[in-house]
Amino acid sequence: MSSLYERIFPRFRPRRELRPQGSGAGWGARISWLGTAGFVVESREATVLIDPFVTRPGIRRIAKPFVPDDLAIARHVLAQGPGAAPPRRKIDAVLCGHSHYDHIADAPRIAKLSGAKLVGSASTCAWGRAEGLGEEQLVRIPPAGAVVRFGDIEIRFVASRHGRIAFGRVPFPGEVRGTPSPPKRVWHYRMGGAYGLLVRAPGVSIYHNGSADLIDAELEGERADVLLACLAGRKGTENYVGRLVSALSPRLVVPTHHDAFFAPLERGLHLLPGIDLEGFVSEVFTRAPDAAVITPDYEEPICVPAEDARGSVLAAG
Repeated sequence: MSSLYERIFPRFRPRRELRPQGSGAGWGARISWLGTAGFVVESREATVLIDPFVTRPGIRRIAKPFVPDDLAIARHVLAQGPGAAPPRRKIDAVLCGHSHYDHIADAPRIAKLSGAKLVGSASTCAWGRAEGLGEEQLVRIPPAGAVVRFGDIEIRFVASRHGRIAFGRVPFPGEVRGTPSPPKRVWHYRMGGAYGLLVRAPGVSIYHNGSADLIDAELEGERADVLLACLAGRKGTENYVGRLVSALSPRLVVPTHHDAFFAPLERGLHLLPGIDLEGFVSEVFTRAPDAAVITPDYEEPICVPAEDARGSVLAAG
């Protein structure tokens, strides 16, 4: 089974030159990858999660009813020790760029366990109600987008598009209406509209593109110090990387949503079929020669200085 898994999803170890190390002192924001399109973004005053998905059921369970793994959530998201120890990480908001299961399925449970706001589309809020969240804990974003704020972090939900990754189509389109009754299967998690997330912390701006497409006009006049760019399906979107970096002029680019999410994080980083990470890195350097690229492993903090995101480093703890 192990060898078959690795033939389908090859093991990936990032190149050393794409992994600058340092103390991370003086950071303006810290960004930690949770796998898939999931991130923890921390400022000095607030912590938000983007598309957190850590349950990651095995490939043989992918079509079975989905139940969040509370132990994985406690370990990787809440930073909670064994037993009933209180979470060490305070979470202000859980942000969802769209509502496919690998972006939303853990999010309502995380919001419930942490007391954080759940923020996203009408479909995202429907899944929040299914988890038992009250309306006071839900922040519904209209299709055209909106701006929300938590502490010293401001987030603009930018109207966007989902990449065409399944035979030239967007998988599981449509919305979730009413209040679903969990557990549900993968195909019940309808896309529900897509957003890019422009996160502004003091001195640092971050753009999370959780699916490999965009609406160029929505990014006019914007820029981002850091670009978190989805790789899954990027080859199906014309000039995807060029359009993103031209619009945002990032100083740091971080790949995301390139890993196989069918095994626990502890198994290590494996690539989805068809992912050309080296080709992506090469294209970034061609399209944005002044930008840096960092390829983190799971849960490694990227410390981004307020002065220049090119000075970002991977730091322990």
